[in-house]
Amino acid sequence: MAFQAAALPALAQTAAPAEPAEPQRASRYASVVVDAANGNMIYGRDEDKQLRPASTTKVMTAYLTFEALKNGTLRLDQELTVSRRAASQERTNLAMMRTNTYKDKKTGKRRTETRQVITKITVENALKGMLVHSANDAAVVLAEAIGGSVEGFADKMNATAERLGMDDSHFMNPNGLPHTRQFTTVSDMAKLSVAVIKDFPEYYHFFGNRTFSYNGVSYRNYNNLLGSYDGVDGLKTGFIRVSGFNLTASAERDGQRIVAVVFGADNPAQRKADMTVLLDYGFAVLGSQPKPPLPVNQNDPADTSEDPEEENAPGFQDTGHVRSLPDRSTFASGLNAHYNIKASYTPPQNITPKETLLLPAPAPEKDLPERKPEPLYIPRSPSVRGREI
Repeated sequence: MAFQAAALPALAQTAAPAEPAEPQRASRYASVVVDAANGNMIYGRDEDKQLRPASTTKVMTAYLTFEALKNGTLRLDQELTVSRRAASQERTNLAMMRTNTYKDKKTGKRRTETRQVITKITVENALKGMLVHSANDAAVVLAEAIGGSVEGFADKMNATAERLGMDDSHFMNPNGLPHTRQFTTVSDMAKLSVAVIKDFPEYYHFFGNRTFSYNGVSYRNYNNLLGSYDGVDGLKTGFIRVSGFNLTASAERDGQRIVAVVFGADNPAQRKADMTVLLDYGFAVLGSQPKPPLPVNQNDPADTSEDPEEENAPGFQDTGHVRSLPDRSTFASGLNAHYNIKASYTPPQNITPKETLLLPAPAPEKDLPERKPEPLYIPRSPSVRGREI
């Protein structure tokens, strides 16, 4: 039988809670919660819908950078050359280009001069700039160092995505700037996030830095759950107009780690509020505050027929209210030797709900058209801070 979409978590003070009035979200919205220990999906909403990753793309760029550090191809203190292409990336960036406007003494006309002010950056500073400030120029510097070019690096990104079982993803650049052929799903982003945590624990802390200073400028992390939600220690935000506000986050409490992903929130406040609800629910399911199964939408017609597309989706199985991700052999082919995968999680039965969890009502949805190519933006000084991408 095809797997029915679950409603958002809402728990009343009764043994069998009524279905919540689920707040509406934009068509680009999707979310998922995963048990990082075994890949079990605790909750999903449109988890297989292909959407724009925006700067959550940089999780993949970080994965490949950590891989290069681990195999000795790169060193944290190694200086990398900043190409003109990298330095010219539109914001958010580390202001590697500077534009000065002056008055020509001979003609009296105002003239503009653009020059590259940063030609070298260490791997460590590029990583911090990319993961704290979401710097697009730093991402391209790392990509060119690892792949030889942005295009060569994109090939590595896609090969890694295939190896990790990210079957619904495709990458064209290392920073998530708009491209019609760059897409992923929240399910795939959860797989990638779990893989980063499992494969590179020695470098995962880069996602948890709350501030970063470079070239006389201090930057803060756009993930404002760091320091405000107990247990959150990384990953990455993202935003472009066509994607909405995205976030992949991980948190650990009492030895239990979960990963949650939200794509397509209308604003940062909604993104944070939704992520808080999802993390709370994930820990409640796995921890000391048990919750009943997520209710099924009673307005949906009974599902008595087989949906070939859903039934043939690789590796998914119905385990009650927990929908399992593929086992590790599918989930991360070639990387399963050092994973200790537990059996599928079985939710407790006949439990008493403790509280009500509802996503807040969203702001009215705005029509966000496909982003058109824009002229190259070059900040006027190193202190300019652009919108987070």
